[in-house]
Amino acid sequence: MIIYESYRGIYGERRVVFVNPDDMAKQQLNNGDKVKITTVSNDNIVRSITDFKVVEYTIPAGCVAAYYPETNPLVPLESTADDCGTPTYKSIAVSIEKI
Repeated sequence: MIIYESYRGIYGERRVVFVNPDDMAKQQLNNGDKVKITTVSNDNIVRSITDFKVVEYTIPAGCVAAYYPETNPLVPLESTADDCGTPTYKSIAVSIEKI
C-alpha cells in the first residue's frame, strides 16, 4: 500500500511530526531530521517513540502534530477528557529530541 496525504504533502510514510518553523529553528531542527518524542508527565512512566521525521508545517508555535495510531504509545491511559472520558489524544504535552 502506498501512503499519500495530499493535504500536507506526505508521501510513503506516517512516522512524521509536524513542527512550526520558528520552533524548528529554536531547537536546531531541519526538515527530515529524525527525532525522539517523549510525553511530559509526572507519573514516572517514560513514554517515548523514536525515529519520527520532522516536517516543517504552519502550525501554532509551541505545538506539534502527528498521526495516530503511530503516536498512541505517548498517551497515558488515565489521561481522559473531563466532560466525556475519552483519551486525550489531541492534547498531551511532549518534548522532542533530535537523534
